Amino acid sequence: MNKESIKSATLTVLVIISLFFTWNMWNLQPSYEEFQNNSFFESVPIGPERRTPYQVIRPKQLYIHTPEAHFSTLDDQYLEALWTEMQDWNYSLGNNKNIAQTYTEENFNNWIHSKAEAKIELRFLDGIPLETMKSMFEWDTDTNDSINFDRIYLNVPNEKEAQKVYFVSTENLKIVETSVNLPDANQFVSTIYNKKSEFTSYFAFETDVGNEIMLPENKIELDSYQYLTDEIGDERFKDALFSNPRLVKQDVNFSSNRYTDSKRELNIFPNEHLVRFVNPTLSESSILEEYLLLEQSINYLNDHGGWTDDYLLFNIDKSNQQIRYVMSIGSIPVLTSTEEYFGPTMISQRWGQNEIAIYERPSYQLMTQISSSNPISLISGKEVAEILKADQSIDKSKIENIYIAYELGGSTDQKYVKLTPSWCIEMKDGTLMKLNGNQGRDKGGLE
Repeated sequence: MNKESIKSATLTVLVIISLFFTWNMWNLQPSYEEFQNNSFFESVPIGPERRTPYQVIRPKQLYIHTPEAHFSTLDDQYLEALWTEMQDWNYSLGNNKNIAQTYTEENFNNWIHSKAEAKIELRFLDGIPLETMKSMFEWDTDTNDSINFDRIYLNVPNEKEAQKVYFVSTENLKIVETSVNLPDANQFVSTIYNKKSEFTSYFAFETDVGNEIMLPENKIELDSYQYLTDEIGDERFKDALFSNPRLVKQDVNFSSNRYTDSKRELNIFPNEHLVRFVNPTLSESSILEEYLLLEQSINYLNDHGGWTDDYLLFNIDKSNQQIRYVMSIGSIPVLTSTEEYFGPTMISQRWGQNEIAIYERPSYQLMTQISSSNPISLISGKEVAEILKADQSIDKSKIENIYIAYELGGSTDQKYVKLTPSWCIEMKDGTLMKLNGNQGRDKGGLE
């Protein structure tokens, strides 16, 4: 065989080998559609809404205290304006490195009720960790104190004085004093203070253990509302909560629509407008501090678009690693009516081993306000206090709070709900009871 024949044979073999590998490469690789849908699937959020901590962790009510009287309003325009403005302030602790000043109960109450200066007060539904406050505000000092604040007080200074902001823990009798050297802060606080004539007169009602609750002197009138709701589809929850919905199988039974990927389970109860997602975690789970719970809780809801309505932080339960958010209209909580049950109004999360363990929430969202009725007149705070004093079955020492809320009720097979204002009593164990005007209380109440 001559040299030219060898070259031709070798070339032919190389061409055949090249064709063989090319054929294998084209025929053995997965299709683009399969590659896209299976290997790189990402969960799809329920909606685009994301919230920052200060939008969810908000005061419930604003009070103005003068040396002679107390004032407040359920119109949240001033509360929202002040809370937003405070995010831009820089809080100075000065030379006080041991920032938390601990008081005796007598001195603490004297400071709270001091008539030496006027104050504006912001109250929360539950204590907010110091670390969370620091993440929302600009602090000039790094601190390691573990304190939960449930109130903020602002003095009403003269023009040339620094604005004082006090972060207060009524549970631990601790106060953190900060200064804001910003003329606009003084002016903003003074402007709100000077609006007190537009507010309602309040008084302090004290429980048997000295828990001070602010109540209105006179009757309160609030509109009731009717809303059209929108049911969030099962597929949207499935695509948002499972990491790979392609592995999820559906099992429709009598009471719920059940979805599972063999580990996690999603149950949607159409008749109760309830979603329950269970993710089994290790039983030996570490206890996270409240600020870490809050951080991962808000991130979790942001990641899957869970903010389908306005929600307000309701409470943090460190021992059970649980956080709850309550639906709100303005700053007024929306609670479930047991008399005409439609569905839940709270988002509840329980965490374990840094993973969501149990997640419960409404399967609906409020869409369009259809109508509002004539104002409903609620009994005054004085009458509320009289009813509670006369009712010996209520342990006053176990009352955590008393406030006005909206009851959400309606027929479960309809898309319409009604929101009706009502007095609510919150006990220290989390029980919620409705106060039925002059007719006393309803033990079933609100929950």
